[in-house]
Amino acid sequence: MNIRPFRHRLATAFDQYRHMLLRWARRPVTIRVFHNLNDRALLVGYQGQPVAEVLAYREPPTSRSRDVDLVESAFQLCNVGDDPEFGQPDPRAVRYRHRGNRSLSIGDIVAVDGRFYACQRIGWRRIPQPRQLNERRHGTTPLHRDQRPTPETDPRSPDTQH
Repeated sequence: MNIRPFRHRLATAFDQYRHMLLRWARRPVTIRVFHNLNDRALLVGYQGQPVAEVLAYREPPTSRSRDVDLVESAFQLCNVGDDPEFGQPDPRAVRYRHRGNRSLSIGDIVAVDGRFYACQRIGWRRIPQPRQLNERRHGTTPLHRDQRPTPETDPRSPDTQH
């Protein structure tokens, strides 16, 4: 029995699968941040209340990590990313604050490539896609459709409008 053709087909299939995984791992990750529109969310957390999208950006593939790490990074970006006391201000955070947005809090949501996580008192909880409204509230300025990132957008460029 000649197993060379079988080994060759198996090796070819493995190489194709490996290349597919490598292409997937090198793609940018889309991060979206939502403010909870319920005034009591800070006390009760996310319980299906409507949200407004306030920030969207793409993380380069070199920084790809677990969802919880990306969510924590977005939380830090929206809370202290514009503060020079915590290092070089991130242009995305500066634009976020300049638009009048508040810090992220309990009940707010961060999405990583369409997977949604609600901020809790300690940590994050995975949730289904929330109901979105495009309402402006004190400390919440929703994104316009043209402010969302496109695949060719450099998320760290100061000239990029997110």
